[in-house]
Amino acid sequence: MKKLIFLALCLLFFSCKKNGGQLEMQNIAPEALSPRIEWALVSDPYVACRKEAGYEFETIASFRKGELHEIKGNCTVLVDDTKELWYALGDGWVPSRAVKVYSNKLKAEKAKKELFKN
Repeated sequence: MKKLIFLALCLLFFSCKKNGGQLEMQNIAPEALSPRIEWALVSDPYVACRKEAGYEFETIASFRKGELHEIKGNCTVLVDDTKELWYALGDGWVPSRAVKVYSNKLKAEKAKKELFKN
């Protein structure tokens, strides 16, 4: 019984340390963790951002591999008798095959680091 009490006191004494009373807070924007905001990581080397969802519309911008964009919306369009999902990023639209979607910005940033690790 004395050994058990001695062991408990040793664990209590050695496992508890004072850290100086300072807490470190991460500076994370609320939208980075919001479950209602999805993020797109561009996975293709180059993606044309269209004025409307569909390949027949004019290109208004271009995105490069590794860029992160907040998803503003999505829609399904008919392309050669096949339904294709498109995402609204900023002022334009990109096909879903060109991006990977993440539920929050932190996950997307982690995936971005992994994308360029190889």
